[in-house]
Amino acid sequence: MKRFLIVILLFIASMQIHAQSRGAVELYSDGNYQESAGNYYKAIELYKTSLSRNNNYIEPVIGLARAYYFLNEYEEALLYIEKAERLDKNNTEVMNLKARLFLSTGDFNNAEILFNKILEIEENNIDAGFGLAEIDIASGRITRAAERFEEAIAVSPESRKALLSMVLISDRNGDTEKAEYYLTQALQYYSGNPYVRYTAAEHYYNEGNLDEALFHLKTALFLKKDFTEASLLLSRLYMDQQKYNEVISVINNIISENDNEVLLWYMLGRAYENSGDTSKSILCYSRAFNIKPDEDLSRIALENEIIRNTQIDDNVRVKYSNYHVELGRKYEERNMIDKAEYEYRRALLIYPDSYEARLLSAGIYKRIGYDERYISILTELSAIRTDDIDLKDEIEIQKSLMDETLSEKWNINQFTEPKMKNKIAVFYAEDSMNHIQGEQILSEYINYLLTGYENIEITVTGFNGDYAECFRLSRENNADYFIIFDIYETERVVSLQSRVYLADTGGELERLEAVRTGNQMLHEASSAIVEEIHSRLPVYGSIINRKFDQVVINLGHRDGISSGAELMIIKKGMIQRNKSDFSLSFASEDLLGSIKISSSDELVSEGEVSVSQFFDMINPGDYVIPVIPASEDENTSEQQLPVTSDAQLFIPDDLFSSINNIR
Repeated sequence: MKRFLIVILLFIASMQIHAQSRGAVELYSDGNYQESAGNYYKAIELYKTSLSRNNNYIEPVIGLARAYYFLNEYEEALLYIEKAERLDKNNTEVMNLKARLFLSTGDFNNAEILFNKILEIEENNIDAGFGLAEIDIASGRITRAAERFEEAIAVSPESRKALLSMVLISDRNGDTEKAEYYLTQALQYYSGNPYVRYTAAEHYYNEGNLDEALFHLKTALFLKKDFTEASLLLSRLYMDQQKYNEVISVINNIISENDNEVLLWYMLGRAYENSGDTSKSILCYSRAFNIKPDEDLSRIALENEIIRNTQIDDNVRVKYSNYHVELGRKYEERNMIDKAEYEYRRALLIYPDSYEARLLSAGIYKRIGYDERYISILTELSAIRTDDIDLKDEIEIQKSLMDETLSEKWNINQFTEPKMKNKIAVFYAEDSMNHIQGEQILSEYINYLLTGYENIEITVTGFNGDYAECFRLSRENNADYFIIFDIYETERVVSLQSRVYLADTGGELERLEAVRTGNQMLHEASSAIVEEIHSRLPVYGSIINRKFDQVVINLGHRDGISSGAELMIIKKGMIQRNKSDFSLSFASEDLLGSIKISSSDELVSEGEVSVSQFFDMINPGDYVIPVIPASEDENTSEQQLPVTSDAQLFIPDDLFSSINNIR
């Protein structure tokens, strides 16, 4: 009897173990189904419940590692990978996951080692082959990557990863026919997969077939309602169609679940701006850069909106002007004077009545030796703050310390004297930007930076990459040069390329490029490219006044003119721009003489003239051109190179990210 009871108890225990094990398998199977549908949160719940039934069941452990990996929670994914390794150290699925973790975090060397190790164990392991193909893409070996994916398709024609990867690669290579061939196969096998539908939508959107793109996007969102990437693309599509209310509706439906998605807040701000709701656009833009402080395009967009559409005394102007004031102070503390000056100038553009920004800006001029500009700004402030005794005292002290200025000696105001301008037409080609309509915002900003130089005038600007049309518009608007900008931006890198042409002939003079990564990359790239363009432009001026052999000209320290410099005097209106470079030329009979500079100020200089012709025909209004020593000219020619960033590391483009994210 006792023996019979023991047998019964053992049978019951074995049945309970079997039931628990069966429950774990069923829960894992349900979790795997949810994971396949992209419902990672539900999958994690089911996998964890499965694991609670059987702590040594490796499948839900691997499932948890996968789900957390797909959510970009790499540290959590690694915990489960390590647990899976303890359960089965030679499991190739676990090894693949770990290699993918290396791949996604940029550790390509360890990823490659691990993928190759997997192939030693399983020669035809498709996932490891995919991993090596992605490393090829990250390294710029696109052709080799395509070969690997096509080899995988030959072995496994229904491989979703390989088919979608070939769609993306073919699109990148401009091979629409091949892209649609692989897309048709993917849709045939996986018509109910939201990621396949999204890839189809992206393909047709890039081809300009918006109706087909819209069909696949709506299908993708029907299959997966919380599909953020599909909602973003749908918003882009509606933005292209100027359906701003639809953009607002789409984003508002998902924003609560994606509160930290910077691009969603940016796009929502853009939609509100385009629909005329300034206050909401400001709130959305500010949310974007509060999440990510270096989200400079949203900040620039917000500032542009404030400048255009708010009253001059609006408190919102004060708030965002103060941001630049404080940033300028920090740059000053680090002796980064040029950057500090820029920040104060930006602060004043946003809020022109900022007393603090004007005072700090004046201090910059004092630090760099432009005392007359310093006093000029203080005098303007004194007219506003009439009861500020300290300000009046500072003006008197500074005036007493100064000798007679050139402005006083010649009875001129150097800050209002007209400058000779390089007239530029600026165009922006069709661009590739992570931020939709970002080229419109960035173009305003680049134009602002260009016009910050006193010898640059923009005659016309627009969005047109067609060379012939840009050439025509430049001539019609009397430009000296025209520039076509190409902008490329991803989440991690921005590249600004400028093609500079002579407006008279349409001849290309130079191509420049600025590449930046990291904080404020758009601002840094824009500043770098604009500075390089300005450095190429010729410096020339004119004679303001003449007294016997002494003349005053409208060039000074800011133009690179200092005591001892020599300039040629050319008959008014008789200079030409060279057809092959940025230099100026003139006929020998139009050379009237030269000037030897004896003293210079910020924007004007004084010197003694020497006549080179029999008759002295030098008059106010005649042009002056600095004489460039031969050695400096040679150095200049050697430096005609693209602008580069201080970080020359290779950065994989969006193709790598897109293929890496295929589910």
